[in-house]
Amino acid sequence: MTLSADQAYSKLAERCATSELCTGEALEKLRLWGIPSDAAIKIVQRLVNERFIDDERFAGIWVRDRLYNARWGVLKIRNSLRMKRIDSDIIETALAENIDSERYCANLLAALRAKARSLPSPLTYEAKMKLARFAINRGYEPSLVQEFIQDESWRESND
Repeated sequence: MTLSADQAYSKLAERCATSELCTGEALEKLRLWGIPSDAAIKIVQRLVNERFIDDERFAGIWVRDRLYNARWGVLKIRNSLRMKRIDSDIIETALAENIDSERYCANLLAALRAKARSLPSPLTYEAKMKLARFAINRGYEPSLVQEFIQDESWRESND
């Protein structure tokens, strides 16, 4: 399917009206639709000027969604935004503005508790390593994970 630049703009504007896109995603869509890169850049710039695309707004929504719905850690969220070619300053601002440390730790504890249900009590060294790998793969900072795993009091607590 080959689209003209005007058709691609209209299709992308319609998509942006229903869901958030960042500039990187928009450029990728246009590339897949066969739009030359110079025309794609102009289309995306027009969408940015018309506020259909806003990387700062996208990053804030992405952080909140991944943190509170998918329950990812900061490292995984940061890397996913980098993969979408969001500027580092925008990423750090979105993380700083949208992460509540108390809720963040509660997410980590909930994930650890859920995973630990199938593990022996008290936790063996191997079980602790399994828990640590699980939480680190979810994007939580290794030092924070280690801090929680060392003390098993979180396992029975009902926060």
